[in-house]
Amino acid sequence: MKSIIYTLICLTILVSSLFPQDKDSLIQLYKGMGYKIEYIDREIFNIYQEIEGFEYVQLFLRDKKSLVSKIRLSKNEIFSDTAIVEDISRLNELHLELTKFKMENDEKFANPPDASVFTNAGNNYDGKLEMFSKGHLFLYSDLNYLSGNSSPFNFKIRVTSLDSLMVSVKQSVGQYVGYGAGAGFLIGFIAGYASFDDDWGAKKEVKWLISSGIGAGIGLLLGLLISESIPPDMVTINFNSPYDVIKLSDHSAYYFGYDKTLEEKYIEMK
Repeated sequence: MKSIIYTLICLTILVSSLFPQDKDSLIQLYKGMGYKIEYIDREIFNIYQEIEGFEYVQLFLRDKKSLVSKIRLSKNEIFSDTAIVEDISRLNELHLELTKFKMENDEKFANPPDASVFTNAGNNYDGKLEMFSKGHLFLYSDLNYLSGNSSPFNFKIRVTSLDSLMVSVKQSVGQYVGYGAGAGFLIGFIAGYASFDDDWGAKKEVKWLISSGIGAGIGLLLGLLISESIPPDMVTINFNSPYDVIKLSDHSAYYFGYDKTLEEKYIEMK
């Protein structure tokens, strides 16, 4: 009996050594994000770009030492799987990249652009494009489209219901401010040179600097006022595929988590 038990123990040890069992635990990259990073996420977050035929990836921790990326690939409608094993420090890098993205994303959410949405059913809605997800656009309007009254109205539209969208793109302030400040500095310098010709000492140079600085400040303000007075351009995005929502990432915040309370604030329109 003892010999049988000893033999079983030896066999168990042998099998374990030949076929080691990795302890992989499935994780989320961000709370509420889900356990799959799909193609749209990849394109917006700018991660796993080197992988061709990418469908989605799931992340696993292995023995708290390694990050395992299990990737589903597609080529000519044939699916296959591969895995990338990296040091756990790679997970920290991904978290850092996502934190940076979230900061930029929060800024977009705080400054939503104007948008006009056209659906396949022939409906048209105007409002502020607060955010978008893989499945919906989320907008805010001063017009309640259900009652027809002027009142705050939060609504969402399925991506699959979209025909096209026009979104406002504000002109860059930097170029006008830069040109204005440069021109003002030059004009101020010339004015100072023409006005203060009593001597060539340091006192005159200080006057030139002051006049140039005043000119630059006035030019900067004028450039800012000009940039603010120019109406934004309207960019049209046609929706022929659910992947077309990726084009919105330059204009609007990406809603990549799940918040039930937030979801319930928006009424779905067709």
